[in-house]
Amino acid sequence: MDKEIQKLMEKLSPLEIKIIPYLNLSVDKMREKAEIDETSLLRALKFLENKEVLKIKKTSQKIIDLGTNGIYYKKTHLPERKLLTLVSENNNITLENARKQSKLTDNEFNVSLGALKSKILIEIKNNKIIFTGKKEEITKKTPEEHLLDILPIEELKLKPEELYALNNLKKRKDIVETKEKNIIEIQLTEIGKQIAGKDIKLDLIEELTPEIIKNWKNNKKFRSYDLQSPVPQIHGGKKHFVNQSIEYGKRIWLDMGFKEMTGTMTQTSFWNFDALFTAQDHPVREMQDTFFIKDIEGSLPAKELV
Repeated sequence: MDKEIQKLMEKLSPLEIKIIPYLNLSVDKMREKAEIDETSLLRALKFLENKEVLKIKKTSQKIIDLGTNGIYYKKTHLPERKLLTLVSENNNITLENARKQSKLTDNEFNVSLGALKSKILIEIKNNKIIFTGKKEEITKKTPEEHLLDILPIEELKLKPEELYALNNLKKRKDIVETKEKNIIEIQLTEIGKQIAGKDIKLDLIEELTPEIIKNWKNNKKFRSYDLQSPVPQIHGGKKHFVNQSIEYGKRIWLDMGFKEMTGTMTQTSFWNFDALFTAQDHPVREMQDTFFIKDIEGSLPAKELV
């Protein structure tokens, strides 16, 4: 096993060597201790996985977070809270006065009416808003307000009443939003457990330079290339879709028995259209579909043929 570890050590890149002392930590702690960015950390972990030092497990979580309006409402209260406070202090207030005094937009006012009615806190009679709830419900936080207070949170951790509040807020614009968060965990292999936590010091040459050639020392050693490491896929060029369409059309006509011919750069309308029995009002005769060249005179064949 010592030989196997020594052989592995000679293949480690500086990035891999940097995180090996912290392999026993969580991925977030590893990035913090190694003082590298997330992209570099993931690249180093992938390199180590290719060397069978560890296995990477990726899972995703749905995180519920505040939207643009949600951030604003968390600071200033939901619009239905403003309307409820107003109605509790001014019972039997008319809809028009409530709209003006609440200083809510038309959309906020209408949504607030629906929200309070669904909670049986108000009812509307004779164009007036009547408070029908209990006094303690005026100051008690609604499930929607409670949800805004605890965001962000993983969706799976929400209680049934919080899920109900979430579905209500999702119907409204930009109050809550769902984000996908990737969770990365690592599991060390046997060889990974042996090297994890070790501070590796290697004096290996990473690249050949003129200075190294000039001052070469026999005790110097190059880092071994990992030929098994995957490389980025190269996607070669391809034909332009117009050329692909032209070739596709040609293939259809050739399969039908036609032959491709070459000729002069310009052709008269007779051979181009009339000889092919193209109707006089056919769109192909329009200047959008055919190039017509001025100052070039064409000649017709024999009158009998015409």
